[in-house]
Amino acid sequence: MSSLSINFRILSNFDHQQQDWITYKGRLQMWFIANGIDDGADKGGVKRRAILLSALTENSYQLASNLILPKTLDEVNYGEIVEVLDKHFTPKRCGFAERHYFYMAAQRSGEKHTHWAARVRGLAAHCNFKNLEEVLLDKFVMGMAHGPEREKLFAMEIEKLTLGAAVDLAESVRCARAAAANSSAGTGDTVFKIANKSKANGRFCEVFSVRKEKSQSERIVTSKVHLRKMCKQVKFVKLGEESEAEDDGMFFNISSYDGAPMTQTVSINGINLNFEIDSGSSVTAISNKTYKSLFNSVTYHTVKEI
Repeated sequence: MSSLSINFRILSNFDHQQQDWITYKGRLQMWFIANGIDDGADKGGVKRRAILLSALTENSYQLASNLILPKTLDEVNYGEIVEVLDKHFTPKRCGFAERHYFYMAAQRSGEKHTHWAARVRGLAAHCNFKNLEEVLLDKFVMGMAHGPEREKLFAMEIEKLTLGAAVDLAESVRCARAAAANSSAGTGDTVFKIANKSKANGRFCEVFSVRKEKSQSERIVTSKVHLRKMCKQVKFVKLGEESEAEDDGMFFNISSYDGAPMTQTVSINGINLNFEIDSGSSVTAISNKTYKSLFNSVTYHTVKEI
C-alpha cells in the first residue's frame, strides 16, 4: 500500500483552464492500469473517485461540484463524475466545419514532414471521411510547402503511393538536400591570394598593383606610389623621375576573388564599426549619418590638410 501511495503522487493535477480533459482522462486511465487499479481492485470506484477529485485544481473541483448538483461529489461514483465531465468538455462537432479546417490546413514553415503528417491525421479525426487513407495522402501532398519534396511526390504514381511511403520519400529528399548543401558549403567562401611581385618582373603601382615595364618612360602621379602610365585610377599627374630606391624590394598585394570587400572592425569609444579597407585612402572616414547617430556628443575639428 505504501508503494501505491508513492505512485499516486506522480499523477499530475488537472486544470480545465489550461489542459484538455479528453487527453487527461486517457492518461488517468493508463495510470490506473499501471498501478493495478481496476473494477476488481476498486469495485465501488471509491478509490478512483478519490484519486480523480484530489487531482483536480481548485477551479476544476468547483466546476465538477457545480455540474453534479443537486448531488454532491461524495454521493456519486467515479463513472458518473467522468460521464458528467465528458459531456461538459466534449464540444459538439460540425462535420463540414471540421472538414473545412482540414482542407484549409497547410504545412508550416520549418515543420518536419513527419509532424505535418501527424497533424493531418489529427485534423481528420472528426471529419468522418469514408476513404480516410486516400484523403490523408491527398492532403499531405497537396498541403506540403513548395519545394523539391513536393515536386518529387507529384511525379509519383498515385496507385503505388501510401501516406507512409510519401512521408518516407519526402524525408529522403530533404536529407539528400541537406547533405548536398553541407558538402558544397565551402565552395562559396572568400579566397584571398597573396601575390609576390619582384623587381625582376617589372615595376608596379603600389596602390593598384599595375605593372610597368622598365622600358617604358615613367610618368609619376603626385603621390609617388602611383605610376601614371600603368595606373588609370588618377587624372592629375606631373612629370618627374622615380628613383630606383622607391621600387626596390619585394611587393605584396592581397586580392579577393568572388567575395565581399575586405573589411576591418574598429572600436571607437567602445562602439564596434565595420570599415571597408581601401589601400588608396589616406584617411579613415565615417558618414555624417553615422556620426550623428552614434557620436553626436563628440566634438570634431576641421582638418586643413590631409
